[in-house]
Amino acid sequence: MSKRPEDKAVVRGDPLCAVLIPPRLIRFRELVEIGDEQLDIDVTGWNKFVLLGADRAYLFPREAAGVEWFERELAVYRTLEPIGLTVVPRLLGEWRDEAVYPYPFAAVSRLSGTHPADAVDLFDQLFRSVAHWHDIEPPAMPGCRPPAHHDRRDIRWLRRALDPGTTREAVAEAAERLGCATRVERWSELMEAAAQYPHVLVHGDIHEDQLLVVDGRLTGILDWETARIDHPFWDFDLSEWGTGLWRHHRLEFSHLWSVAWRSYANERGLDRDPSPLETAFRIRHALFVLDTDRDPLIAGTIDEHLAAI
Repeated sequence: MSKRPEDKAVVRGDPLCAVLIPPRLIRFRELVEIGDEQLDIDVTGWNKFVLLGADRAYLFPREAAGVEWFERELAVYRTLEPIGLTVVPRLLGEWRDEAVYPYPFAAVSRLSGTHPADAVDLFDQLFRSVAHWHDIEPPAMPGCRPPAHHDRRDIRWLRRALDPGTTREAVAEAAERLGCATRVERWSELMEAAAQYPHVLVHGDIHEDQLLVVDGRLTGILDWETARIDHPFWDFDLSEWGTGLWRHHRLEFSHLWSVAWRSYANERGLDRDPSPLETAFRIRHALFVLDTDRDPLIAGTIDEHLAAI
């Protein structure tokens, strides 16, 4: 009898052994001085395993290719520590010990809270926090790049549209593909305004599973491995969020982008008009729908996205 997709796998033995076999686990406990403290395991990350202690989270790259993303995450924690942003974990320790693990590993503070079932009520708090890390002097992050899924036609288009050197060319291309020649000037004005924003440190993968909340208060923003220096709009990308947001709140996106941008702009002293932000993502999403056969109940329709701008 075949296994149904919704069935969960049965785990036999200690789940921690999926990361550290018993002799390595003993050495690990000695090294980080936690004795027999209870540890839980989180294997949901694409690039790392996480062992969860009472007040610390221990990060382990899954494989050699994940070390790059691991090192990037630690670099961000070092960069953000001086500004005291309480929703960001603090780096507490780093180790390289092949008797424990073949790759480097680290400990960060474990923040309180649970993942929100519906994060839309957090947008004001979330994007005020985003403004704080966008406001710092961007650190040197040589070699940092967007994740592989950004190599997609609609995302490449948005990158060109947000580059002052290619904004008008990108807008003209989108208008032609979408049959909106009469909108070229208006779209160009808005996208040229967007393209003027300097690059900042972006998280690059904000969505509900990266957030922690306690009684409606945002307490954590996790998983900074995709951080990079990039256009600020990439931290407003709702396509990184789960399909639940799109199924239940897609028709509220104009309002959500408005709340997000105005909260953010107030903190940074920027123009509070959300039109450039929404225009950028509406055109990009219309191009995505044009190029794919995604369920319109999730992705929306071209007419829906264009009608909003």
